Amino acid sequence: MRILVFGKNKKPRSAPGKVTKSLAIETYPISDLASMVPSLQDGTLVYLDLEGLAGPQREKVLTVIPDNPHLLFGVVDPTGFVADVAALFHVGAVDYIGRKMRGNRLNARRVSQVLSFADGAGVLEDERDARDAREARDGRDGAPSSLQLTAPGAEGALSDGWSRIVPGKEYQFAILFVEVDGAEEMKKKHEPENLAGAMESFRGFVERMATQHGGRTWMWSQFGGLVLFPVKNAAGASLCGLRLFLSRIFYDVEESILPGHISFHMALSMGTTVYRERDTGEIISESLNAVFHLGKRYTRPGQFFLTAGAMEAVPQKLKGLCVPVGTYEGRRIFRLNPPRPSYS
Repeated sequence: MRILVFGKNKKPRSAPGKVTKSLAIETYPISDLASMVPSLQDGTLVYLDLEGLAGPQREKVLTVIPDNPHLLFGVVDPTGFVADVAALFHVGAVDYIGRKMRGNRLNARRVSQVLSFADGAGVLEDERDARDAREARDGRDGAPSSLQLTAPGAEGALSDGWSRIVPGKEYQFAILFVEVDGAEEMKKKHEPENLAGAMESFRGFVERMATQHGGRTWMWSQFGGLVLFPVKNAAGASLCGLRLFLSRIFYDVEESILPGHISFHMALSMGTTVYRERDTGEIISESLNAVFHLGKRYTRPGQFFLTAGAMEAVPQKLKGLCVPVGTYEGRRIFRLNPPRPSYS
């Protein structure tokens, strides 16, 4: 893993400073920040040293990394420029070294603590996340759920998750938000009847994948909606999302009636809601609001984001595909990247 510090008048070191045997700190001038950031690998830890920077430059620098959520970042602020430190963590910061910590710059112990925090796929943000994760992992009856990478049929163990669900009552679910990208542009390009048919076809595509993994499409608008997975089937939610991404090209070629290629984004969270068999917009739930906000306001086109609570139900073999991208509304957020071939 790379650790980079950008600050005033800093030049690259030919022999980077060692933090531990496996970690070294590289220093660069702040003028290189904007050009280097896009090429940095996911999960790179970047420190922004504000010492000596003019006010407008400091403010500009603090926006660069939040606009690139594939990176982790910390702030070195020896003059105490940042008035609202909490706001940094709200946009994804993992460390802050302030005025009272001049003698505690980036030593091995601190970097290890920061990386442990940043790597906290199993560290949940609050008691609600912990409760949701336990139920996703074990099911309400305490029996461990089965985590499989191949998609079983909708019968058997997966159907058992729904057998306990009674309409009108409140339950814990893994909630998957799915929405097509570029809805407004699509409205301009296609006739209403053709677009309606295309979106109904897309819903059918999502519904088939959801059924294979123990989920059901639920609230749905023209361009997307929610898929519910009972906690006993929660492991299937992330598998469903990954399978949707990997099957997109086949859907484009074999089923989609649109001339171009379809793109969509997804968000997965754990939450509580009253269940009704018919999709309805009348249900009010903090959990539903949270996943809608994550899906519509934070998730980017063509990407799949998960909350820390949802990460607990992700099969172990898929956790290596998930990278932290920051925080949103107080929760740690991860992005699931489709796997790439390995020849080693």
